Amino acid sequence: MPTPALIDDRRADHVTNPVQRFTAGRLWLTILVGVSSLVVTSATVLHGCTTAVISGRVTPDGRPLLWKNRDTTSSVHNEVVVIDDGPLRAIGVINAGHDTSVWMGMNEAGFCIENSLSLDLRDDDDQRKGLGNGALMKKALQSCRKVEDFRRLLEQTNAFGRSTAANFGVIDASGGASVFETGPNQFQEFDINDPVVAPDGFLVRTNFATTAKALPADPDADSLTDVYSGVRYCRADDLLSKATDSGGTIDLRFVLRHLARDMADTNGVGFPGTINGQAGPLPPVIPIDKTISRRTTVSAVVFHGVQKDEPCESTTMWTILGDPKYSIAVPVEMRCRVIADPLEGSRGGEIGEIALTLRDWTLTKDRHSIHTDALPGIWADLWPIEDQLIRQNLEHRDRMLDTPGSALQASHSQHERLAAKAYTAMRRELVQAKHAALQHATKPDESESLVPQSRRAAGSDGVIHVAIYDHAESVHRRTKTLLSVLTSDHGFQCDRVSPGDIRDGVLSGYDVLVMPGGSASGQSKKLQDQGREQIRRFVDSGGGYLGICAGAYLATAHYDWSLGLIDARVWDRIHWARGNGPVTVSLSEMGQQCLGISDSRVDVDYAQGPLLVPGRYDHLPDYNVIAKFQTAVAQKGAHEDAMAGTHAVIHGEFGDGQVVCISPHPEFPGGPNQMVRAAVRLVAGDTEDDD
Repeated sequence: MPTPALIDDRRADHVTNPVQRFTAGRLWLTILVGVSSLVVTSATVLHGCTTAVISGRVTPDGRPLLWKNRDTTSSVHNEVVVIDDGPLRAIGVINAGHDTSVWMGMNEAGFCIENSLSLDLRDDDDQRKGLGNGALMKKALQSCRKVEDFRRLLEQTNAFGRSTAANFGVIDASGGASVFETGPNQFQEFDINDPVVAPDGFLVRTNFATTAKALPADPDADSLTDVYSGVRYCRADDLLSKATDSGGTIDLRFVLRHLARDMADTNGVGFPGTINGQAGPLPPVIPIDKTISRRTTVSAVVFHGVQKDEPCESTTMWTILGDPKYSIAVPVEMRCRVIADPLEGSRGGEIGEIALTLRDWTLTKDRHSIHTDALPGIWADLWPIEDQLIRQNLEHRDRMLDTPGSALQASHSQHERLAAKAYTAMRRELVQAKHAALQHATKPDESESLVPQSRRAAGSDGVIHVAIYDHAESVHRRTKTLLSVLTSDHGFQCDRVSPGDIRDGVLSGYDVLVMPGGSASGQSKKLQDQGREQIRRFVDSGGGYLGICAGAYLATAHYDWSLGLIDARVWDRIHWARGNGPVTVSLSEMGQQCLGISDSRVDVDYAQGPLLVPGRYDHLPDYNVIAKFQTAVAQKGAHEDAMAGTHAVIHGEFGDGQVVCISPHPEFPGGPNQMVRAAVRLVAGDTEDDD
């Protein structure tokens, strides 16, 4: 049954007081709940934000605050952009490269807006038409000056419908602050300045609507026991309530540091060592599905509004690109006409992309928890710098009140300077994290430690029998390339094998399996559980495995679909699609010997292969480093500091078999093809030199 309007264009004139609006909605929904219910699917978990609207009556400077931690899986890459194609100029956070929707933003009139998804505002029967959540926010930023303008926009669009299902938080330069629970043809407003609606001067919203569940504007924990996102709601509400106890206030730094980065258990108790937890060491692993700063958090903002006598363009959007616990907040004043480079980019702002790399590295294999060993160092480095940025920006805002004539240029210069300072700090974190990842154990670079031994006898003719994986219907060009390198003249007999062949046990007749480039997850899916297990048994019983590019990804122990043949993880896997191009790799002494290459540096083609680092998996032996990347490919949002120094070619053992992973493509025409032949001989236990 379609949901009737809580407030539509016909009723709006009759329900004008914010408290009356709230009451009318509650009475109507008490009836609705008896006849209709909404099932929140598991997909909702992936798109849940945490937000709060805070009135200036509970902030120390009288300026309202508006906060959002953005959670989504639709686009983890965010950027900040200037929006100047409408009546009002605006600045907002968007999915990188896609400016048709805005997910939090402010405009030159001092109007600010954000949202949290709330699917219980939409019935299954609702036809999705009209403006969606992000498109509506862009329209509001381009046309609304005050809270009442947004109310009128909703009244106008009630008639023909929207695709909205969200709690919108808004503030303006006149001190207005409201929450709008908004469905396709109805909305409910809650005035944060009204002490009856928001007695503590703030309202929190997560991923449910109080109107849809017949709850008061500020529900208590007992009423949210079975409500999705109720844990996050209660935690944020509790933190803000404690801040305002006994006449206390909520300032900008508190929201940035204590709300946006909170990590608490499901009982609302901060984990030890975190910003709101007891002092002491962090737990080695923290689950982050239900924390405020969680596994799907991709950015956060705190809008610092203005007092009534201040210029609207002093409104500031404190922006954290990436997960807040791995990133740093940068101020963007509405005066800015150009966004600093570290915050913008069609592939994602660079600060956010570094933060994504840092978080991705600490995620557990199931991606529902994080390893915490890196966090204390990150916080010790970044938070003092963030404190400097806060202090400098607040001092700047005060100066601009006295010298308004110089405000535009001064604000732009400061924005560039503070963004550069934040970016420099983030680059240091990236380099330090990479070095830490590379410090984990590998075998020593001693040539005598790698003595290939024949585990599986070659044929009586001395030929190495090689199976080349190929799931294409006809012979794929990758297979043809390998066949041109591994020829009978060099002592190889090669056959093309399909995933079905592998599942049927064909590998028992071969010395080596070569997994070529392509899609590693696609290869794993084609192999199925049975095929992956056949490969593991083959190598465990003495077979050789050579993985090139995708085949190297597949051999690692990093992914759910990996084979787990070698104690390796993939560094910066969030930017695996980093582009193609020539690179230089440096060979270890061991690498020169076992690959039969006299030069210590080799040029080779690269096409988005893994950046390999030690995996720290206790059940797998350490690997040998054969070659490292000396130069980098850094396209498509990948950072230039991420690649150099990571491992390009590695060798390890799995049971009685041997494994070599090669990230680049030495088999390409004109490349160091002998590297492929030597690697096959190595995993086959044959030490004969290539001619």
